[in-house]
Amino acid sequence: MDQRTARRTAGLSPASAQSPVPADKLLHSGNSGFTIARSAQLKYEHRDEGRKLFASVIAYMNQSDLNGASFYFYEEAFGKQDRVHWLIHWKTPNDYAISLHMVDHDEKMIDLLESDRVVDDASAGVWGRAVVEGSVQERILVPQHGLVHEEDDHDPGELWVDPAKLQTGRPDGELLHSANAMLTLHRTGQATHEFRKEARLYAFAWQNEVNRKLPGRATSYLYEETFGVMDRLHWLVHLKDFDAYQQLLELERTDKDFRALGERQFIADQKGGGTWGRTYVPGTIEDTLLLPHQLTAAE
Repeated sequence: MDQRTARRTAGLSPASAQSPVPADKLLHSGNSGFTIARSAQLKYEHRDEGRKLFASVIAYMNQSDLNGASFYFYEEAFGKQDRVHWLIHWKTPNDYAISLHMVDHDEKMIDLLESDRVVDDASAGVWGRAVVEGSVQERILVPQHGLVHEEDDHDPGELWVDPAKLQTGRPDGELLHSANAMLTLHRTGQATHEFRKEARLYAFAWQNEVNRKLPGRATSYLYEETFGVMDRLHWLVHLKDFDAYQQLLELERTDKDFRALGERQFIADQKGGGTWGRTYVPGTIEDTLLLPHQLTAAE
């Protein structure tokens, strides 16, 4: 995909614009081994200061080369006003320690986080004033593995596990991901413990249809939530533009293969039988649509 063409067509910049690293060197949702999905609610009165702070922090982290880690900043669309999101991609969990050391000891980072940028208030830096207390959440996403290929067939190299792009069977030039997509749909769902394997099989079948039907328009990857809630699954569905988002919705409503997928028996007769609907806890499948934060001249 030509990123310059994508930017011109959509009128927006992808998250790769937040990093000085060349596109072929960037870590992203398709080629990383470990991802942190972080979100926070900004206080309405300090929404502008909060965005400026986080844009500055992201820029500094990306230029610091933390063993190749990439930091991307997003706005939430069609959801809560002023709730912001990050996708932080690493090679392994050990790399996270590098960022902790930086936050504790790097003078510029300490200045960014603690300097007083919000006026007419006291006793806290911009971090404490801009963000609603208790609203910062982190989920650790690890590419789902073991269902689409034999793990021994691939050497993850520096990565903790095989990267998510191996789930697709598509060439790299056709793949969308967190760095080059104009929109990212973050879907979560809680698999039932009884049918945890069947839930994963459905998740793969669903995203295979997306990747097959919308090549170059949408790319879906599946992840486990690690060190969090057992059997909570995450999809990152990367979209070229808003038209691709509409195409995805239309597929789920009208495509015959998607309808057949909804009627397929994923649970064996000896376990009582049933479609995918029995494999997820009702009411737990949620979608959040993310837009890359658009940098301004001041940022």
